Amino acid sequence: MLFGDGIRDDTANVQRLLDGRGEVFLGNGTYLISSPLIIHDNTTLRLTNGAVMKLADNSNCAIIENDTLLSRGTNYNISLIGGIWDGNNENQVRRSRESRFQLTHYEEDYYYGILMRFVGVENFHMAHLTVKDPESYAMLICNADNFTVEHITFDHNMLRTNMDGVHIQGIARNGRICNIKGATNDDLVAINCDDTYACEITRGDIENIAIENLYSDNGYTAVRLLSCGSKMRNVSIRNIFGTYRYYGVSFTHHNIHPGEPIWFDNISVSDVFASKPVGDNSDRPIIWFAKGISCGNVSISNVHRIEEDVTVAPTIRIDEDVTIDRMIISDVTQKFLNCPEIPVIVNNGTVKKLILRDVEGQE
Repeated sequence: MLFGDGIRDDTANVQRLLDGRGEVFLGNGTYLISSPLIIHDNTTLRLTNGAVMKLADNSNCAIIENDTLLSRGTNYNISLIGGIWDGNNENQVRRSRESRFQLTHYEEDYYYGILMRFVGVENFHMAHLTVKDPESYAMLICNADNFTVEHITFDHNMLRTNMDGVHIQGIARNGRICNIKGATNDDLVAINCDDTYACEITRGDIENIAIENLYSDNGYTAVRLLSCGSKMRNVSIRNIFGTYRYYGVSFTHHNIHPGEPIWFDNISVSDVFASKPVGDNSDRPIIWFAKGISCGNVSISNVHRIEEDVTVAPTIRIDEDVTIDRMIISDVTQKFLNCPEIPVIVNNGTVKKLILRDVEGQE
């Protein structure tokens, strides 16, 4: 019997439904979950808009995982549709927020604060849901093929660090992430071939990913791309709106695996209508290539920026020790209404072949 009253624990009863596989439906109510729900192959979990899945106080765990996560196998045909997924982070403890950064390898029984974990999935679909107040990442999807994450709203209280939205980790291929909105306290969408040893469940190449229609007001970073040891290629990013304290799009490595190769190729960024929040006096650009990045082909187009407040942030910055084989930048405009204009591109790296088309304000 399901309670959905926000008082009694519903974990076992919801799990019994999931164990039956097929289509599982939950109506309005608040369902308390005290240990990870396990979802199997060929299962759709569908919630109404008024259904809340809430992590119970002091659970210190994910709220849902796929059943082959521990064995590092692969699940097929999983869908998660609708509802509000509440991480209740005020009443959870990451073990601990300080010692987390001292780990030298991934530990299975350690609570990293990730609310939803899907490791090893094919034909995976997540849509039309809200994620509220996770302890760290709202969701982690890795070792994934043929996946879609769409129509997701983030409602984060900003009480914790590392509060990512959609966090994809290699190996990942053939994915679509679209219609994502809300402010997070880390990257709205993070596409990481590799990650820190502390939470690196898997790592590997990422390819064939489409990211589109992102909006955040006073967000952190819209899209963070990361390679450090594995390759990223064939990624399309388009339709980014809003204001971002850090970056609209960032190409990074963070020296996660020192000395390992960094490689991005065939990356397209287009239709960016982003600016800095009012009161932000940092020099962090809209599009950033971090020191040490190596790229093959990069295309940036249709970027239009209007700044109403004082800022010193350029639109595109390429840091020192960056190498890009071929870069096309086209149809870029910017307006600074209350401060001097800044060059569109600040290039301190090496671009072997640079093609500029209709780029206003560039020296």
